Amino acid sequence: MRKLINFFGLTWACYCSLALQSVLHANVSDITISLPGLDSTVSGRLFVAFTRHTVIEPRLAIGDNPAPAEASPFFAVDIEDWDGSEMTFHPAAGFPIDLPNKLGVGIWQTQALLDVNDVLSDLDSPGNIYSLPQSVQIVPGDQSLSFSLTETVDEEILPADSRLLKFVRIRSELLSEFYGGEIYLRASILLPPAYTGNSADRFPVLYHVAGLNGRYSRSLTLLEDEEFMNYWQNEATPPAVIVFLDGESPFGDSYQMNSAVSGPYSDANFTELFPYLVERFPIDDVPSGRFVSGCSTGGWVSMALQILYPDYFNGAYSFSPDSPSFRAFQLVNLYNDDNAFVSRSGMLRPSARETNGDPRFSIADEVRMEAVMGHGNSYVTSGQQWGAWNAVYGQPDEMGNPIPVWDKQTGEINPVVADSWRPWDLELYIRENWDNIGGSLAGKLQFWMGDMDNYYLTNGLRFLEETLSVLEAPAVQARFNWVPYHGHCGFGTKVHYIDVLDDMAIRAAL
Repeated sequence: MRKLINFFGLTWACYCSLALQSVLHANVSDITISLPGLDSTVSGRLFVAFTRHTVIEPRLAIGDNPAPAEASPFFAVDIEDWDGSEMTFHPAAGFPIDLPNKLGVGIWQTQALLDVNDVLSDLDSPGNIYSLPQSVQIVPGDQSLSFSLTETVDEEILPADSRLLKFVRIRSELLSEFYGGEIYLRASILLPPAYTGNSADRFPVLYHVAGLNGRYSRSLTLLEDEEFMNYWQNEATPPAVIVFLDGESPFGDSYQMNSAVSGPYSDANFTELFPYLVERFPIDDVPSGRFVSGCSTGGWVSMALQILYPDYFNGAYSFSPDSPSFRAFQLVNLYNDDNAFVSRSGMLRPSARETNGDPRFSIADEVRMEAVMGHGNSYVTSGQQWGAWNAVYGQPDEMGNPIPVWDKQTGEINPVVADSWRPWDLELYIRENWDNIGGSLAGKLQFWMGDMDNYYLTNGLRFLEETLSVLEAPAVQARFNWVPYHGHCGFGTKVHYIDVLDDMAIRAAL
């Protein structure tokens, strides 16, 4: 992101764009793609990706960075009823450049991908079809590229169980009915080291919610954390069960909520997944023994679950949460601002910054990138951050897709849509419902936030703190931990897990 600064009649952002284009001399004038061996027709979103990276495949770099100067270029178009015969690729959109003929000269890794999986948003989802990566030398003048989609992402296989870590995948009746297809819930379960399976002992449970689009398999990484495993396997550690929830859904992260667009995920958890886990694992399924935690997306979900279901959980540990107040939706006031991309003072709004305050990319850049990822060239179907928020908080259009809260090109906010999001404004919900929920919620909320959060989430949590500080009968007794000169998440294993588990043990015993 760069501020709008006049530069001989041009904005700085426009100047940078023109400066970049002035050195782009290549002309990839013809791209052909085929899908051999197809015995029917196929529809989906077709991508051609380029990257300078040599370690990861280009298809896995799609959407890797919203900063235009650092992004791996990719292009996309929707296709319908393709028979697989050789076709000329005419992209409907591209990021950070709109056409392949503006690629810079030099060596690129390139690959084509056809996204056909409509129940998982990850482009590396089972069934998606792709070409083998190529290394190409892009040179000045006309140039042709050809791709053959010969590879398919394998069907999902759960990681192997170990003594401590188990994996589950169950069909959700509620979500399958909502989508008219097969939708599954997934989780991994970390067991106390002393549990043998033959005991009737039951333990407090921590439902851990991932950051954006985080998968249930992230628990495997935690097993490699020496500090955590030394704590977990120590005989003095209070035993507990940790359930790692999965974020994937057709519209990106489900936020574990009941949504008019993305479906009844809370109901599916409470009536399908959680009872299944209680039946199979040593979970003490009582309100005093249930807790929830997470960071970023997981930070918002953990506080939202505690606030919206105050009697179900005994405590929420919320790290760097997405904003609980739409007065500070990152830097946008959804209720009072006219435009999400440009502030009232005429500055291009950043979406991310370094911890020293240096902006990294703008909301406009991020939305433009997501629009190329989403079918229909819409950011609300991208499965990424702004798309997921629109899906969770929004209302469906006639096709079942979220109605955008702002225009993808201009950033103009739709006040009617913004007003329809009010039920998801947690700070507003608490103010309006404290008389009913206060007695069940007092003392259950704990927050951690860096005062230089990389995604400008500090302001929204400040609004919540101000509101909670004046509520009475009962007093909220929320705990806010503000960490100076600190960015997004990254508070360390001790804070994220060890301190949480120790505090859980105390609360569960009360």
